[in-house]
Amino acid sequence: NLGFFTDVTARRATAVEHQALVNRLHRSEKMEALGLLAGGVAHDLNNILSGLVSYPQLLLMDLPDESPLRGPIRTIENSGKRAAAIVQDLLTLARRGVAVSRVTNLNRVVSDYLQSPEHEKLKKYHPNVTFNLDLGDRLMDVKGSPVHISKTVMNLVSNAAEAAEPAKGFISLSTRNQYVDRPIRGYDEVKEGDYAVLTVTDEGSGIAPEDLKRIFEPFYSKKVMGRSGTGLGMAVVWGTVKDHNGYIDVVSAQGRGTTFTLYFPATREAR
Repeated sequence: NLGFFTDVTARRATAVEHQALVNRLHRSEKMEALGLLAGGVAHDLNNILSGLVSYPQLLLMDLPDESPLRGPIRTIENSGKRAAAIVQDLLTLARRGVAVSRVTNLNRVVSDYLQSPEHEKLKKYHPNVTFNLDLGDRLMDVKGSPVHISKTVMNLVSNAAEAAEPAKGFISLSTRNQYVDRPIRGYDEVKEGDYAVLTVTDEGSGIAPEDLKRIFEPFYSKKVMGRSGTGLGMAVVWGTVKDHNGYIDVVSAQGRGTTFTLYFPATREAR
């Protein structure tokens, strides 16, 4: 008797790869649609907030120091500033927020953030978390907005710190140069080229597979609002990386932690 067998391994691999490509496309289209919505909302809010931010300052200039109105007016002013910060996050998500583009270095951005008041405040919130730093030598420069990249680092570290609590945990920040000679097919598909790579790793609770698909969507959060920000942090990470023509990879396992790897195209342009 003759038997005929068909090896379907390659066919299955192709089908899996095709489905992954479709998933990345759908995810990208969804984020672009959300970005357009965010841009429209941010534009309208900007018009409303212009008076809310500026007029309290004018009122405070005319009030005597002992006036009982100074406290309520400062509360209005601070609320306006917080709302303005949310608008900036929405603009970043809409990919309209990166107006400044200059040659910078990820090592400098990471080091500056770790010495910032924002990071000191984070350490007070999470005293059990230990931060490890491993900055690559002769890291290639990137071209973009140091402010937006710094905010991306801040959001990733903040998320990692919350994942690492309440037990004692480690958060590792590292940078390196990497030449990608063939596409890396992960959360994003990283194209060929030279990159300055930023990695943030925590030993926290990890991300469930069903959540991993949606972690960059605005307001998709399992965290407590108020203490943990606006719900736009990871959306800002996505928008900033895409604004810099970069890529994101995420690897996570429940109970074993999460690693975010950001690929920023390197530049040889002089500073």
